[in-house]
Amino acid sequence: MNPLTSAQQMPFETLTQDAYRQLEHAASLKGLLKPFKGKGELEHLAQMAREIEAQLCDLMEAVVQQAGQPPYSLLDIRLVLQNTSAGSTFLRWRTRDFARMGVSVWERQVCNKAVPQVVREGLRRFECNRIALNLQMSVVHSLYRQATTCAIKMDSAERLLRQFTTAVEISR
Repeated sequence: MNPLTSAQQMPFETLTQDAYRQLEHAASLKGLLKPFKGKGELEHLAQMAREIEAQLCDLMEAVVQQAGQPPYSLLDIRLVLQNTSAGSTFLRWRTRDFARMGVSVWERQVCNKAVPQVVREGLRRFECNRIALNLQMSVVHSLYRQATTCAIKMDSAERLLRQFTTAVEISR
């Protein structure tokens, strides 16, 4: 029996709503769309974004583990986690020898006639999960960076006002 055809016996576990349930409660735009009174609220928002990033990483790890199981582990590609210099993590396709990276690596496998249709379908589902998780990570990481930057700016504005107020009171 061709080991690649064993995908028919191994059900593909998609990321269901249950996998996202914990994230759903933590990530509410309601907390974003309000007037922020100071840097503390923005720091709290940044902390929430960091926690959501960690949860997204857990989901990404689950997808990577599943993509590392037979029959997918028998292919010439790997789904891997890549940490960026900006401090976030993304899912990337790589060749087994790590010589190439990107969607073209995935496309080559999906278009390979030697790969059974059921395996190609599994690869498509992995790619859809990869796309969605990378989008979510990008948005949440951007929110983190923006909240952190805004907290610094608010702190600077508050500090400048205090300094000016102190200088005015001293000069009286």
